[in-house]
Amino acid sequence: MSQTNLFIAPNKSQLQRIWQLAWPLILSNLSVPLLGLVDTAIMGHLPHARYLAAVTVGATIITFVYWAFGFLRMGTVGLTAQAYGADDEAKQWQMLYLPGLLAVFIGLLIIALSPIFIPTAINYMQAADDVSLLAKEYLHIRIFSAPAVLMTYVGMGWLLGRQDSIGPLLILILTNSSNIILNLILVLGYKLDVAGVAWGSLIADYIGFAVAIFLIWRQLRPFASLRLSWGKSKAIMRQLVSLNGYLFIRTLVLLLVFAFVTAQSAQISTEVLAANTLLLQYITLLAHFLDGFAFAAEASCGEKIGRQESNQFYQTVNAAGLYSLFLAVLSCLAFYWLHDFFFTLLTNLPAVLVLAKTYVLWVVWLPIISVLSYLLDGVFVAGAQSKAMFHTVWVGALGMLIIWYMGEPSNHLLWLAFLSFFLLRTLVAIGFYLSLSYKQSWW
Repeated sequence: MSQTNLFIAPNKSQLQRIWQLAWPLILSNLSVPLLGLVDTAIMGHLPHARYLAAVTVGATIITFVYWAFGFLRMGTVGLTAQAYGADDEAKQWQMLYLPGLLAVFIGLLIIALSPIFIPTAINYMQAADDVSLLAKEYLHIRIFSAPAVLMTYVGMGWLLGRQDSIGPLLILILTNSSNIILNLILVLGYKLDVAGVAWGSLIADYIGFAVAIFLIWRQLRPFASLRLSWGKSKAIMRQLVSLNGYLFIRTLVLLLVFAFVTAQSAQISTEVLAANTLLLQYITLLAHFLDGFAFAAEASCGEKIGRQESNQFYQTVNAAGLYSLFLAVLSCLAFYWLHDFFFTLLTNLPAVLVLAKTYVLWVVWLPIISVLSYLLDGVFVAGAQSKAMFHTVWVGALGMLIIWYMGEPSNHLLWLAFLSFFLLRTLVAIGFYLSLSYKQSWW
């Protein structure tokens, strides 16, 4: 592909189209870390830091388990978008029920294996005994939401692949708003502390699944046929296995990176773990904020690939890139000016607040460092280029570990290593995008 096509400027209609897709996704994505912020604020205002630390450990483990299977969403949205662009109704239906059945199986398997992996995961985190006991209580409740969460991933990916960004917005807003309300009632009203957060999340996950089923059924009604064509599904299953294998390992490595940061924080001290939790909540908020345009790129770029429209593909990528860079700069400035307000919303523990403010300058640059890696992940999903996504993450993780183990362990070194992970991930993603574009590998 020529350089002219690669850097072709988007027109007004394409900028408007990306914005129309992205704004519901930004709002829906922000509802996810908002839930984490509310949980952190509730736990942070309880009498001891162990409650905040326990929810952090438990949520880190459950996030690791669920997002290890994030390929159920990513693999679904890219291939569905391509089928939608090619006007292939049969394949769109197959891209719903095949990943959906896989999600049911994985969800039930997670529950069956939970008595083994929950104690193992908690021991890996190496938190204090009182924190570990509370985290185990959280996980033994929350794990039963696995089938609902994974099937909702599939449903959201399918809706987005069909260029519907309002559906995922409704699912996540209703899920997370109900979760917030339930957590407030169960923790503050019924004094259930960590167990209350777990029960609130469990119930809310099934509410979100019910909403997803309703929205999907509305879109399926006009389909000419909803037959389960197993013979014709073999080729798609092979494509899914190939695509999702790299996505699974990539997500596993990504989650191990975040688990590593949490585990090293816990080994330093409970107060450092609590302080880093506040900073990680901002990083989670940032990732979901910037991912809005990456998700829009997944849907729109996948459609352009299905229609074999190369110039429109690059214009879409460039439109999403302009928006993403603007939001990254805005995020840097906002966190620099408002971090005091952000921290005091989450906790009133003086020692934790002092520690969190000590490490602000490490985190304030993260939006600019990481924004293109988020966006290009969306482009890779659209093009079913999961191998490129895998390479960006393992290279970044390797660089982080080298920096950490070459120095004297401290929280400053931990944040230096963590930011190096994001920088390397971005640089490798840019390299793969340029290589795939010049080789015309999107088609």
